[in-house]
Amino acid sequence: MESPNFLILLTLLGGAGYYAYTKGLLPDFLKKKEVPVEQPVEEQVSVFEPVAEPILLPPTSISIKERNISADIVEVGLQTDGTLGTPKKWNEAGWYTKGAKPGEEGNVIINAHFDDNLGRPAAFWQLKNATVGDTVLLEDSLGRLYAYQIVDSFLVDINDPDRLAVLKDTEGKSELTLITCGGIWLPGKSTYDKRLVVKAELIESL
Repeated sequence: MESPNFLILLTLLGGAGYYAYTKGLLPDFLKKKEVPVEQPVEEQVSVFEPVAEPILLPPTSISIKERNISADIVEVGLQTDGTLGTPKKWNEAGWYTKGAKPGEEGNVIINAHFDDNLGRPAAFWQLKNATVGDTVLLEDSLGRLYAYQIVDSFLVDINDPDRLAVLKDTEGKSELTLITCGGIWLPGKSTYDKRLVVKAELIESL
């Protein structure tokens, strides 16, 4: 039978061991190894992500080198009768503000005068000679160029109930619509009986 002194010694040694363990006095190989818990890795989001999309701006000028067309662009809207407004100056073109911007999916709509009130050539005088394959260049305020290639050209009667259909977007396309006067002059109405419409599609951003 073990003596009371031996039991007391075992108790003291056990308590000392527990104290040494809890206070970090034991050698590393005697300590209980803790298994590290893997923390979930958060997905890193770039601080530049919100500005990754290109900034598109209104056009400031238009040119068709093949037809010697070059004009500054101003903004225009719809008039009270629902027709598209025109630039105040004969040598300027007008960009419809509710339409698309250059390079954007949608319909970029630009119009200009065919001639002035004395019958002299205006900004889009030569548009009547534009043909399929000609390149239209639009420039924005940052100097970026957007190239559109003409794919169609046709006349629309000013009384055609569907004449505004040319202003609609074509889904999935970046296109350009140029509009000016065409057809026969109507003296009593001080306008032409038709509108010349030229359609183009985006081919390159320079």
